[in-house]
Amino acid sequence: MTQANLSYELDIAGESIWRTVSPSPAARASLAYVQELGDFQAGADYYTKREGLDSYLIKYVLSGEGELFYEGQRYVLSAGQGFWIDCHKAQYYRTAPGADSWRVLWVHFYGGASRAYYEMFLGLNGGLNAVTLPPRNDTESILHGLIHTYRSAQTNLAADIRASGLLNELMVQFTLAATGMPGNSGMPECVRDARAYLLENHAAHITLEDLARRYSMNKYYFLKLFKRHTGLTPNEYLIVTRLNRAKELLRTTDCSIAQISTEVGIENPSHFINLFRQREGLTPGQFRQNWYGLSRQR
Repeated sequence: MTQANLSYELDIAGESIWRTVSPSPAARASLAYVQELGDFQAGADYYTKREGLDSYLIKYVLSGEGELFYEGQRYVLSAGQGFWIDCHKAQYYRTAPGADSWRVLWVHFYGGASRAYYEMFLGLNGGLNAVTLPPRNDTESILHGLIHTYRSAQTNLAADIRASGLLNELMVQFTLAATGMPGNSGMPECVRDARAYLLENHAAHITLEDLARRYSMNKYYFLKLFKRHTGLTPNEYLIVTRLNRAKELLRTTDCSIAQISTEVGIENPSHFINLFRQREGLTPGQFRQNWYGLSRQR
């Protein structure tokens, strides 16, 4: 590992996610492995300048606008676009001037087939590091799947193996996007529809049996299919969706914890509080207090 030069301004909102990973020796030896990853709601002052880091970085933009300066090129990136860079070379990325926010999903990774995919991506993309992902792509789902894989502070080889599979899917997404080919992931329509259905109806009581009947499938086959293409089981996907909605309500409303619990489809407030603490590391009340405290300081 070389010594990296780094300067940055970490202007991110309280709901942002930033996770560091210590992959197992077996994963480091033979797989593409995650180093860090997150979901940043960056403010106007956010930037990073770096070089000399043995890592690849993929960022995918959900909203707002940012800039990347890399290898003599300037890229302006907005929703549906992303970049892939070798962090050993000098890089500078930031929220674009005049933009007040830039929300990005991102992952630092290394090893395995990373270099081969990266070189293929550059070759197919005319040597450019930014790309526009096609409509209905699965990049967001894959990156959320990676974040969910490392939701616990404790990592293990099983998690590293799952993450390596998702990393390979992510690299395929970007590489095929560089070719302009449609249908870059092969996700079955039933899985796409199920994700949309769960997002829209997250407050309802939805079981695996309900979903299997909806798509006329054996429930175990549907479970396997859904997890293969999203990195999550339907129930895990529903939980993540409910907690994301709960965090939004905690940040933007004065609703009570019990009201929010009901609003997101969890009838027992005690169960909601315990689930929130288990997944987020703090209670809903602490999350709200921390976020509002940060808001007053910014």
